[in-house]
Amino acid sequence: MNTKQAKDFLAAQTVEQAATDGVSLADVEKRMMYFTESDPASCENPTELNDEFEEQYETNEYEAKISRLLHRAHSRLKQENSQQLRNWDQAVRTLRRGDHYILVMIDQSSDIGLGWWVPVFWGIGISVLLFILAMAKATLDATGLIPNWLFGWIPNDRQTQREAFYLIVVGCFGLWGVVTLAKAGDFGDVTKTLMRGALSPFSFLSSKRRSRKKTPTR
Repeated sequence: MNTKQAKDFLAAQTVEQAATDGVSLADVEKRMMYFTESDPASCENPTELNDEFEEQYETNEYEAKISRLLHRAHSRLKQENSQQLRNWDQAVRTLRRGDHYILVMIDQSSDIGLGWWVPVFWGIGISVLLFILAMAKATLDATGLIPNWLFGWIPNDRQTQREAFYLIVVGCFGLWGVVTLAKAGDFGDVTKTLMRGALSPFSFLSSKRRSRKKTPTR
């Protein structure tokens, strides 16, 4: 399977899912799934394609739309067609050898599957870690094996430990709520603006994503 065949397969599955879900896909939206600047065999005239796309669509909204369709299409294939699922995996492996825009949406579609469980896992993991550290502190303090300054910041009081646990869990769910608002809803634009301002000092972390997208801008 070459890159053109890989994109043909993924685009076809996306279009089929859009038809099933009653979601409209314009011609330029379909063609944008082929976008790349490094593979003329699977995308001719990428600059013209990108210019046409940016005149009509907003990048974040487009990526969210396609990633949802990709996620649902992948879930459908897992239930209905094992051979097509193998073709999906092969198509993704083929594209990961190069630099292709559709990989951005594929990666986002994988994140969708985690859903609201992400903050739950984080809350559980951090709480377990704090519990282990608290137990280690109590045990090592009792035996006098390490100096108190190393674990002195962990309180012995169980009430304080319980309050810290609740604070961490609430914080994780609060973060999940902010991310959810940023993705959809009437407060989406406001939340996105606030989050971009708060995260601007860490903009270097998104360099990998920008390098993959190349020309498309927000």
